[in-house]
Amino acid sequence: MNIWELSEKAEYIADKHQRLLTQWQHYCNSLIQGITLSKAKLHHAVGCNPDDSLRFFLFDHFVIHVRLAEGFNSHTIEYYVEKRNGEDRVLIAKAILDDEGRVDNSISNRNRESVLEHYLEKIHPVYESLYSAVHTDTPVSMGQLQQNAQA
Repeated sequence: MNIWELSEKAEYIADKHQRLLTQWQHYCNSLIQGITLSKAKLHHAVGCNPDDSLRFFLFDHFVIHVRLAEGFNSHTIEYYVEKRNGEDRVLIAKAILDDEGRVDNSISNRNRESVLEHYLEKIHPVYESLYSAVHTDTPVSMGQLQQNAQA
């Protein structure tokens, strides 16, 4: 392989990587707008993060992280929940973001209502666990949140 072939491949890699990062930014913007502009009372507060993930405070006690999975060229969106103090991070769901901006092969990352609906479907087990615990006056454990998310 000569330098020009290598250069061509490097340019292709850089272009595809930049396209993925652009699609991720569109997804992030749509999700933040969907949450902040929603009339529904979701009890989400948007938090700032110095890295490339989103952070939402849920009932001022839990943090929901949304981020691209580790690794170069990862197309997997991961959804985590943890305690506000940063303890007990639990993976609750995953989704796939393609180069065209579709999430899970069906949702446009530019459609904030669809992105919000998809996100709420992914974190639905968290709300169900919290609702069940509050309804039965029992404490919530992170293990319970993880079990409900995997069910």
